Amino acid sequence: MKILFVSLFLPQQKAYHAGGRYVNELVRRLSQHHEVHLATRFEQGEEPLLAELAPYCASIHPFSYPRLPKRGLLASLRLAANYLAFSLFANRLIQHGDYDLVQVEWVETALMIRRGKMPMVLDAHDVITKPAWRSYLRGRSAARLAQWARWRVVRLLELSIMARFDRVFTMSDFDRRYLLDLAPGLPVTTIPIPAGMDLTTTSYPRVPGRLLFLASYKYRPTNVEAALWFHAEVLPLVRREVPEAEFVIAGFGPPPRLLELAQRDKATVVTGFVDDTDQFYKSASVFVAPILTGGGIIVKVLDALAAGTPVVTTSFGNEGIEAAPGVDLLVADSAHDFARAVVTLLRDREQAERLGASGAAFVAANYSIGAILQRIETAYRELAADPANPSLKPKLPPAPEEGDAANVERRT
Repeated sequence: MKILFVSLFLPQQKAYHAGGRYVNELVRRLSQHHEVHLATRFEQGEEPLLAELAPYCASIHPFSYPRLPKRGLLASLRLAANYLAFSLFANRLIQHGDYDLVQVEWVETALMIRRGKMPMVLDAHDVITKPAWRSYLRGRSAARLAQWARWRVVRLLELSIMARFDRVFTMSDFDRRYLLDLAPGLPVTTIPIPAGMDLTTTSYPRVPGRLLFLASYKYRPTNVEAALWFHAEVLPLVRREVPEAEFVIAGFGPPPRLLELAQRDKATVVTGFVDDTDQFYKSASVFVAPILTGGGIIVKVLDALAAGTPVVTTSFGNEGIEAAPGVDLLVADSAHDFARAVVTLLRDREQAERLGASGAAFVAANYSIGAILQRIETAYRELAADPANPSLKPKLPPAPEEGDAANVERRT
């Protein structure tokens, strides 16, 4: 097939968030059997990373956005405007392109995309209505009304966007059921994200007392909120029992609020972007994921499980994964219960090792890249066989040979 991938974030092997890493994996592997074209945003200065994708893409249509070092309302507005401009750019490619299938990554990408003449797939990554609803439930006084209005708008937009696609991929059965409750009959298929894509066979000794939260922070305020809540509400309770507990906040784009934690607390480390996540996951004694409002499948939890690291998370952190609480990981929703679970694993290393081994086995059985690619290819074949899409003619062109230059059309 001649497939156009439309990605809001640059697919790269060392991506600052799991979604970009996952799309990179899809592009590279699917290019072995399909003719892959790519439309993607990229940050100014990331041009060399586009060249790394060239051997896997018949053409690349990049759309640049400027670096925004300062946070604030103006930066957020500029970012939103760039999202919309990229969506319009992708829509023009779809309406005028000769593709057999289009796959759009992330719901936000498709805001301005209209139905094309070819079958279209939306890889949702997250159900954006769900965290909007949860933010409303957690809101107070006047802010609660504003959160309710935001939820209504987000719900309307998300359902409107999904109605334009022939198939919607969600990353968990929980999200699939959630969407079907909102819109019965929506063509939803569960395609979970693979776990542990960057893990190796190397083993590392556990650092006693080390608690790790590894996530992307620059464009993920829910991750910032999670780290701040754990440090303020949970960590003091943990340190009453384990005074030497160290909290490592790792990942791309920590804002000043997180950087300040390390300045005030010598036993809290904020690393910024981590090039080698393998050692970070495997050297931690406990991986903590205090997800308070997030939705979808929490990839950082999957990766920690795949590394054999014992995990403590919330019900929200496990809802898309559906691992067995108490067997594959520990689930706690209050600060007191979360701290108690962490202390238990720090003190009882035998239990921690059993939990880590069970979590790793669970991930290996349910989230391998081979099984996920089979699901994707099955969905493609179903769309190809759909009489409502007679224009779809499956093709299996050879992948570009290594060293072939991509046809790059640049836009800003």
